[in-house]
Amino acid sequence: MANASVGEISHSIKAGGLGEVKARYIKQALEEIRRRQDGFELGFLKKLPVDEARDWLRQLPGVGMKTASCVLLFSLGMPALPVDTHVFRVAKRLELIDSKISAEKAHKLLEGLVPPQDVYQFHVLLIEHGRKICKAQRPRCNECVLRGLCSSYAELVPR
Repeated sequence: MANASVGEISHSIKAGGLGEVKARYIKQALEEIRRRQDGFELGFLKKLPVDEARDWLRQLPGVGMKTASCVLLFSLGMPALPVDTHVFRVAKRLELIDSKISAEKAHKLLEGLVPPQDVYQFHVLLIEHGRKICKAQRPRCNECVLRGLCSSYAELVPR
């Protein structure tokens, strides 16, 4: 991948959308990792606290809080909690985070609420719940097993 052209990378990731933009960032990030590490091994990040490892990744071109957290959680098994649109929406509806908080701040707040050993499962389950039940448009509140805990239930379900 590091030796591929931006066009080749773009073609291989086009299904995800914004292929050309993301391909440029991927190429730049890989070049920067190779420059800093004399290769592509990121295992050294496991020895750092989550916040420091995430900060290291965020210094790479195009890498924000969510992408850095995804790398740490899925590739390195570290308890970094990525907050995508589903996690963000469900967490706000359940009042795990304040409705006015930014997605950026939500990462660290939610990480503080979830025991490290449960971060992966929490992340995956909130995404699944957000996709299937707690949808952005037309949430299926009457089917939700969490409706008794959800303060949004009364607001979202017509009486």
